[in-house]
Amino acid sequence: MTKSLIAAALLAGGTALTGWGVGTAHADTMEPHRWCPGNPKQMPYVVNQYIDWDWNVCHTWYPTQYGMGNVTMQGRPTSIWDGDNPPIEAITIRHCPPISFMCP
Repeated sequence: MTKSLIAAALLAGGTALTGWGVGTAHADTMEPHRWCPGNPKQMPYVVNQYIDWDWNVCHTWYPTQYGMGNVTMQGRPTSIWDGDNPPIEAITIRHCPPISFMCP
């Protein structure tokens, strides 16, 4: 009885530790989107028709962390990065709440 109980405890502990390590193995980033003339001016192609960019050319854009974009909407900052190579900190998905003392 005790051998099977010990074996079950070790198996459960090993499984828990394995799952814990896998969660920190990679960083998630936001994927790029593509909009070209003729595409609808709404998701999933583009956020909306009020974005301040040239609507006559194609755009590769990334969703970013709040306020880290380089595109404006009616003159105000957005969370859209237009073009290649956005800053990695702008497109890395944060897995913590927006309350500063709760983030590492």
